[in-house]
Amino acid sequence: TTDQKVTGLNPVGVTKRDAQIGRPLFLHKTECLNKHSLLPTRFHNSNFNNCPKNIPEALAHQINYFNYLYLIKQLSIMKKFYTLFSFVIIAVMHLSAQSDYDYYIDFNRTHEKIYFKYANGKYTADVNKIEGDFKIYNSHYIPGGADQDKYIFGSADGQGGITPNSEKKLSNPGNNLSIEGGGILYSVIFVFDPEAMTLKIEGGGTFPNHTTLEMHIVSSTGTSPETGELTVSLELVKTGTTSAPDEYYVTAYYTDNTGNSSQQEIVIGNDSMKGTFTFTDLKPDNYNLMALKATATVNGKEISDTGIAPVKTPAMPILIGQIDGHNWEANYGIQGMQFKEIPDGKTYYYTAKLTGDGEFCFVTKLGNSADDWTTVDSNIRYAPPTLRVAAPEKTWMPYSEISSGSTPNAWYPENFTPGTYVIEFDYTTKSIAVVKGDIPTDAPSVTIGNDTPAVTDVYSITGVLLRKDMPYRSATEGLPAGLYIVGGKKTVINN
Repeated sequence: TTDQKVTGLNPVGVTKRDAQIGRPLFLHKTECLNKHSLLPTRFHNSNFNNCPKNIPEALAHQINYFNYLYLIKQLSIMKKFYTLFSFVIIAVMHLSAQSDYDYYIDFNRTHEKIYFKYANGKYTADVNKIEGDFKIYNSHYIPGGADQDKYIFGSADGQGGITPNSEKKLSNPGNNLSIEGGGILYSVIFVFDPEAMTLKIEGGGTFPNHTTLEMHIVSSTGTSPETGELTVSLELVKTGTTSAPDEYYVTAYYTDNTGNSSQQEIVIGNDSMKGTFTFTDLKPDNYNLMALKATATVNGKEISDTGIAPVKTPAMPILIGQIDGHNWEANYGIQGMQFKEIPDGKTYYYTAKLTGDGEFCFVTKLGNSADDWTTVDSNIRYAPPTLRVAAPEKTWMPYSEISSGSTPNAWYPENFTPGTYVIEFDYTTKSIAVVKGDIPTDAPSVTIGNDTPAVTDVYSITGVLLRKDMPYRSATEGLPAGLYIVGGKKTVINN
């Protein structure tokens, strides 16, 4: 192609008829084309030795008018072909992208989430009971995030009532949806079309036609980067004279922080109909999805209900500050280690060589450079409530969670002298503790004499009980490297 005016010069031996019937072009004098051209093969020429530097200008002066028209015609055909081909590829990719769990129903009253399954060109979901308001959400929806309305589907007409077996027009984000006239509807099928923006509820009745078990999500929270709690409640919808079972079993299936499949089961009695999962092996800064299944046996027959609930965990705190060689650098910090021996999994320890005034605080995201505090300050940080706070040794000091904006607040060890310190961060008490503890790599092993007790307790250096009534000789096996109190004495563990 060229923006130069075609002069109409006719290459030797090429006629108007040649161009019309599609004979190959022959270039006058230079007999070449750009070897990187995307033209059909018959426009290519193997002689590249004499190619002019300005190909468009050469073409403009050496392609006759009829050949130029032929070239444009061929490019037009190619353009149409590639446009059609691209459209087909995009359509196939769009179809292949549709899958189970793309969308879910969220019931306001119970916070229960029921995911749609994709089959035969439509999204469907089996729902045991509809009660109260609900909306449909795309799985990409992030609570509290910006520009999220496009992921929320509600009533388009301002009237949320849906008449069973008729389609309801939806919009983003729309109004809350519910059954027309209120009340409860049992055993229905949701049919959702996100392209047509419609929802249809098929089947259902005002009374259950069989005994069912319903599971509701009461609450879900991440209590630390690797721990979380999920509370569920159960409801037995009985028909006739069905007797309630004594126990219900609820199992959570999930992927732990090592990437392995894990599961946990709780037993719920019919007196409470509520139970809580406590997880200690979740992925930090993640929506950890829990696939749930509740089961019970009624009149010799198993009944069940399933659901999915996310447990959002916070990001791992990173210690920054006046670290040896990295004085308040936004892109450098110390990662913490979880105290595996503390059952709740909510305590982390950091070993840092502090210099200067020994100042430090905690962030959840490092900057991209040493002075990139914008990135650091746009994420959650943990610091003392006032400007500079002296932290006495082995004393828990409360922290404040700062969600946005910069802060100069920091701790420093009381009576600070440069050296290596162990700092503990505890989510349960929302506090930190400082321990002066140079940990030499060549520290001698603890000598066990005749006066050594048979059993002992093991404490962290800040006084937290880690192990109780352990055989003295094996009391510290498996503990991370660090300082501990064993048998009333400081003990150095080197791994």
